[in-house]
Order: sequence, then structure tokens, then C-alpha cells
Amino acid sequence: MKIWNLQKSNQTTFRYPKDYPTKYIALVRAKFAVKKILRWVRVQKLSTMMLGGQYHTSHELIEIDITYQCNLKCNNCNRSSAQAPDNTHINLSQIVNFVEQSLQRKTPWKRIRILGGEPTLHPEFQSIIEQLLVLKTHHPDTVIELVTNGYGRKVNAALENLPEGIWVENSYKTGNVQPSFGPFNMAPQDSVLYKFADYSNGCDIASSCGMGLTPQGYYPCAVAGGIDRVLGLHRGRQSLPSPSDEMRDLMDIACRLCGRFYDGHYVPEKLRPSLEVQKNSRSWDKHYQDWAKRRIDIQ
Repeated sequence: MKIWNLQKSNQTTFRYPKDYPTKYIALVRAKFAVKKILRWVRVQKLSTMMLGGQYHTSHELIEIDITYQCNLKCNNCNRSSAQAPDNTHINLSQIVNFVEQSLQRKTPWKRIRILGGEPTLHPEFQSIIEQLLVLKTHHPDTVIELVTNGYGRKVNAALENLPEGIWVENSYKTGNVQPSFGPFNMAPQDSVLYKFADYSNGCDIASSCGMGLTPQGYYPCAVAGGIDRVLGLHRGRQSLPSPSDEMRDLMDIACRLCGRFYDGHYVPEKLRPSLEVQKNSRSWDKHYQDWAKRRIDIQ
């Protein structure tokens, strides 16, 4: 569903469809309970051996995490901007290379989403936008979408100065507690029920949101890039992956730590338990401790 921002004619504000009506919630809850069981069966190693990976990385959609800096640092952030805060930004040269490789390969991007952290805080934000708009001049149907928290004077000043051709998904956050967030830091590898899971199955983020480009390189999804940042592995692809590269090796590393792997698909907000505090399983406690130690050693 599109909602036009009437205050500025050159922008569009995009919101996802509303959740299911409350009167159907019992049926919807039963439906998603069954889907969760089927998901568990599907990601077991035996099922994967017979059926192959469940989700495929889209090479028509991409999310670009241009910075991990954030002015809110929300609990349970799936980029760890709160749990492992730093001001790591993508280099403008990476964006230039992405644009050049996309044009050389004639990649038909349907949607390019710009995220963070809070993307408007990138010191070269305007230059990044200008570079990405080059792709739109060659492929007018490409949607370039900015995802912002809409919080604070600096963020809103950047939004006011956006050029034409940029869609905006503004969540209008007012604080760092987001009850509707998922438990990102509850690692499936810490659950005995997922002892025999094949994590290279991925989840629907890779297909519905697309691959990710981050300061560490390309990943099957941008969430995987954020996980890699915390782990300090720097295993992202350093050039635009070919359509045959589903990056399942990177899924295997990241998905075992990502709470989204449990369901594997979008769950309506009404069905999610309210999440008021930061929740970590034991693997994440260790990874954040290791991340903090590396920061101290570097300093």
C-alpha cells in the first residue's frame, strides 16, 4: 500500500499493509502455528538434503546498509546498532562500484532500499543518493527507497532535502523501545530443537528484501552483513555476486544466530509477543563480549 506524502510532492512514503483484522486473529494464529511447525520440518538436514535450500537470494532486490550509526539505538536491533554501537559507514567508492557493476551487467534492479543504522547520518548521504539515482536514469522503473526512523532534527533536515525519485519508508520512531521488534538475538543454534537444522535454508528476507550490500561487502541479506560485522569475519563478497551465487555459505554462518530463522517468514505484528527489553541467548552474549574486547584491543 502506498501513502503519498502530501507535504512534499517529490516523495512517496511507503508502508506495509496492515495486519490481519482482530476478528480473524484466532484463525490467523492457528495458521501461523502450523506454518511454524512446517518450517521446523523443512529446515532439518534430511529435508534440505531432499528438497534443497528453502529460500533463494533475490538478485533483483537489494538492501544497502550505508551506516551502522544510529541516533536511537533500539533494543533488539537486527543490525546490532545498539548492542554493538559504532560509526562504521560504507565507503562512497563501494556505492560507485555497485552502480558501475550494475550498469555493466545490466542488472534489472526492481528495488534498492537504503538503510542503516539511520542512513541519513552517513557523512556522504547526499552523494550516495546521487550515485544511486544514476541507476534510475538507466532503469526508470527501479524503486529507490529510503528507510528512516524519522527521529530528530538532523534526520528530518536530510529528509527535507531529498531529491526527486526517492521513496521514503518512515517509521516515525520516538524512542528506543520497539515492542513489535522480533527477538533477533535469540540464536537458533542455542536451541536443542535446532541441533540438526541446516542453516543454509535462509529465510524469506533473502528473497523478499533481497541481497545486502554493507561496509563488509555483499551478503544474502543485509542482516547477515550486520551479523558478520559483530563476528569480525569480513566474509562478504567484494564484488556484485552473479545470479548463480546464492551465498549459502554465508547463510550457514549468519542464520544460525538470527532469531528470524525460527519462523523463516513474516509474522503479523498482532501475533508477536511484545518485546520491551533486550533479549540475548548465550551465543550473542559471548559474541558481544568478544566484539567489545576487540574494540578495546584496537584502541
